Amino acid sequence: MPDSESPDRIHALIALYRATQYDVTLPDGRVATLRIGESAPSALRDWIGADRVATFLTACNPRSQSLPPDHNERRLAALRVRLHALSCRFLEGVGHLPGDWQEPSLLVAGTDLAVVDTLARDFEQSAAVRVSCDCPAVLRLYRAEWRAAITAEADLEWAADTLEAR
Repeated sequence: MPDSESPDRIHALIALYRATQYDVTLPDGRVATLRIGESAPSALRDWIGADRVATFLTACNPRSQSLPPDHNERRLAALRVRLHALSCRFLEGVGHLPGDWQEPSLLVAGTDLAVVDTLARDFEQSAAVRVSCDCPAVLRLYRAEWRAAITAEADLEWAADTLEAR
């Protein structure tokens, strides 16, 4: 994997994240869809409840590099184990572009954002989607080397301690 990416690739990835639909399977089997820059559906806000904030997170495709499905499933299983150990609540989900790419993910609630950030870093994620009951969903970024290529925008936020280039 390259240590850094071109500004064009970074902008293309951000555009893909923004175009992605983040589907969450609710406990009753209905699917609620998150989108960057939009408020969470009411059923999802109800599930988040008193936690007020949740994060759509995956362990798949580290540093935005595709892995085979069996590798991704093992990584996601490891994330589930970590979440259970932390007593986090989570729902199954999938990020996808309609008719194209799909990435299994989890919507995590019941833990501090710092814990979610640690998990994102441990699983080498470039970004996660943070959703609040009070604000539109934002893309939370973890790649320090992306800072020079990305301007501040309302639907983007940086984790306090972003991933360093490796």
